[in-house]
Parts: sequence; C-alpha cells; structure tokens
Amino acid sequence: MGFIIKLLKLRITKVLIFLLTVAFIASLYFYRDWYFVQYNKCIGMYYVNKGDKAYREQKYQKAIDLYRTALRHYPGHSRASWNLGNIYVSFENYYEAVNAYENALKYNPNFMVCRMDLGIILSERMADYDKAIQEYGRVINSNPLTVNIPGVFDNKKSTKLNRGIAYYNMGIAYRGKSVFMGDNTTMSIKYLKKAKESYLKAEEYLKNDFDNTYNLAFINHLLGDYTEAAKGYCDAININPTNFDAHYNFALLLRSMNLNKESLEEFEKTTMLLDYYGNDEKTKYVFGIVTEIKRRIMNEGGYDYLKDRVDITALSEDNITYSGGKILADKQKEFKMNELMKCTYRKKFEEM
Repeated sequence: MGFIIKLLKLRITKVLIFLLTVAFIASLYFYRDWYFVQYNKCIGMYYVNKGDKAYREQKYQKAIDLYRTALRHYPGHSRASWNLGNIYVSFENYYEAVNAYENALKYNPNFMVCRMDLGIILSERMADYDKAIQEYGRVINSNPLTVNIPGVFDNKKSTKLNRGIAYYNMGIAYRGKSVFMGDNTTMSIKYLKKAKESYLKAEEYLKNDFDNTYNLAFINHLLGDYTEAAKGYCDAININPTNFDAHYNFALLLRSMNLNKESLEEFEKTTMLLDYYGNDEKTKYVFGIVTEIKRRIMNEGGYDYLKDRVDITALSEDNITYSGGKILADKQKEFKMNELMKCTYRKKFEEM
C-alpha cells in the first residue's frame, strides 16, 4: 500500500511539473512582450547600479553613458533619469537636464524632489518663470500619503518642508518675472506682490529661515513698505548676523528713511564684514557711502555723535579697531562676530 502511494505521489509530481512547464511555455507565447519588458528591466537595473557607482565616484561622463544605456533598456527608471539630470546641471547643460527631469516625472509624477529641481532650473537658469511656477504649484498641491512609524519612518515633516521650499522658490520666480516687466510698472508691482504672498506662505512652513526672511524683507523694500522691510531685515540679520547682503540692504533702507545714525551703524558692520572676509573692491565702494552718511549726520548737527563713535562705539572691543572711518577686525583674534552684528533696534520699527 505504501509503495502505491509513493508511486502516485511521484506521478502527480511529474504531472504537475509537466503542466507547469506547458503553462510557462504558453505564457512565453501569449505574454512574450511582458517577459521582454522584464528582461530589459533586469538589464537596465544592472547599468543603473554601475551608473550609481560611477556617480558616487564622481566619474560623471562614465555615469552619463551608463545611465543612458540603462534608460534605453528601462526608460521608466525615474531615479536614473533624475541623477542624469543632476549631472547635466553640474555640466551646465540645462536643456538636457530639463529633458532628463521631465522623463523622470513622466514615469513618476509624484517624484517631488525631481519636480522641485526642474522648477529651479526652469526659473533660475532658463528664465522660464511661468513653467517653473506651474511645477512649484504641483509640489504645493500634491497630497502624498503621509506615514509615521515612530523611530522608523516619518515623511510628514519632509512633506511640509517641501511645500515651504516650493513657496519660497515660487517667490523667486515671481521676483524674476517682475524684473522683466521693468521698474515700477503695473505688471512688475503685480508680480512683486505675488512674490510677497509666496514668501508669506513659505513662512508658515519654514520657521526662522534666513533666505525666506531676507527675501520677504527685500520685496517689502522694493514695494516701498519700509517699516515691514526694516523689521524683516532685522529678523534676517538676527538669524544670520554675518550675512553681508542683509546688512548692506538694511543700511540702504535706513538711509532712505533718513535714519542716518542707524544707517551708519549698519554700513560700519558691512565694512567690518567685508574687511574680515577680504573683499577690498566692495569695501572701497561702501566706504564712499559711509562718508556720505557722515556728511548727513554732520549737517544735522551730529559732530559730537561722530566724535564719540571714534572712541565709544557699539562695536568697540579690544580686538576691533576703528581707523579711517572704518571698523576693522583683527583676523588673528577670536571675537563674538554674531553678537556684534545683530540688529539691536527692531522695536524702533514696531512703534512706527
């Protein structure tokens, strides 16, 4: 009896193997296109892995060749297209970069990092602001599935961050559009206001972000909202006290507001930063403006104020020297640059 059972089992096994073989051969005939696609995917993945290795080793031309080969076999590999686009950007071949990014998004429309990169290239390298704004809008309006597995995976924070960055980049694009419309035209002001709206939206997601805070202040400056611009510059400076552009534009704003003493202080900080970081050309230019501000203060009867600043200045410390109308930093000594550079009179503008 046992022998018969073993024989039956053997025959059943052989029958099953035969049926599976027949089914496989039949599937090859009826679904040969599907098998062909899978075969090409395997070949494509092989070249993608080799391309990734070349990319990590910074062998960029080799990586380009490998990714191109991979995409011929497996066009839908969105990450390979994205990496290819990033390499083209490093080579400043922006048209090919756009093609690579668009190919990645064709197969994976929810690839938001790629979409953001596409928008940045369109806006900042190709001046295609309308298309860039559309791409940023798609990032903002995307509704990806958020997953929060404590200690393992949480994409909720990154999703919010992406929205904030998209709003920020949208502001840059609208600012670019305004430049093409000329100064103080109806359309340029319209796009400046659009830029302001974008930066304000970005502020909801990007807390204490220097770039967004500074650009919002700069837009308010251009729109003539000097009080809001002044508060914004102060906030930006307190986030990143050693940023030259923030101090310089703040000083120009204060000069426009006829707050000459405050403007002088910001210009002095600007020259100090320029001296410290070794930019002689800009230092000479800013020094000329400082001389003009001092004349203004003199005309207002501020001789004693200027005289006192030579010996007693908000920036005076043992390792900082005042010479020839400029505040100079001794690079050989350490000092608290951040504390020295901060904006200390924001409340003045809150009361305006």
